[in-house]
Amino acid sequence: MKRHYRPNHGHLYLHDVRPETAHWKYLSFKVAALAAGQQLEGNTGEEEVVVVPLVGHGAIAFNQETLQLGREDLFRELADVVYLPPRTAYVLTSSDGFEVAIGGAPAAGKLPARVIRRGEIPSGIRGGANVKRGVSALLDSDELSERLTVYEIHTPSGNWSSFPPHRHDTRDNSSYHEETYYYRLTPPDGFAIQRIYTRDTDLDVAIPLHDGDLVLVHEGYHPVVKAPGTNAYYLNFLAGDLRKINAINDPHYDWVTKNWDGKPIEIPVKGTR
Repeated sequence: MKRHYRPNHGHLYLHDVRPETAHWKYLSFKVAALAAGQQLEGNTGEEEVVVVPLVGHGAIAFNQETLQLGREDLFRELADVVYLPPRTAYVLTSSDGFEVAIGGAPAAGKLPARVIRRGEIPSGIRGGANVKRGVSALLDSDELSERLTVYEIHTPSGNWSSFPPHRHDTRDNSSYHEETYYYRLTPPDGFAIQRIYTRDTDLDVAIPLHDGDLVLVHEGYHPVVKAPGTNAYYLNFLAGDLRKINAINDPHYDWVTKNWDGKPIEIPVKGTR
């Protein structure tokens, strides 16, 4: 399975991953980059879909309703997002250049289309010390979706996130959930590293990440660290056998939740013992 995707610059879709191309069961994910005035027509088909504005401004039309979407600063703002049930036609229109994420998963169509306003989105700080990050739950409720869960994570320069390392691949009684990590970095020439590993198989990879990269996770623990001087945003879509996620921490690092400083050493320098 291919885990790491670079953006396809110069094309309408910077990323376009589907279950059949990802070689997994549920999750699809696209990032579309619309030029000013450009339109994109879509249909959710047999999926429920969540539309997340990333950069710029535009509008979405569906069910004879048109809504304005967008944000000025991906790294400092939340945005309104849109939930669309299966068999819903929609049109995205860019006003000044519009980058938008579109994620989906199979659903029966039990829930109506709706807008989730930025003021409704639960957000807060998780962790501490150099594991501090902001977590915003764009979609994490049985009242809002049948299968999808969606989060935005804002991580300051040099910090870790998705930590303690956790897994949701059925091992250790965890749930099965496929997950996308879509990254934006500031400054854009910064970098981050995501490790994906297990302790019971030979899976252990470290992925160097740049602005606009996408990582697919369907097994193993998967923490992320940002280089000093690199601030990061990433967007997580998750879908699995059930909507509710049961993630299991790596037991070797679970203690960090009770001591975010991580028991650092004192650096030995001349004149100390």
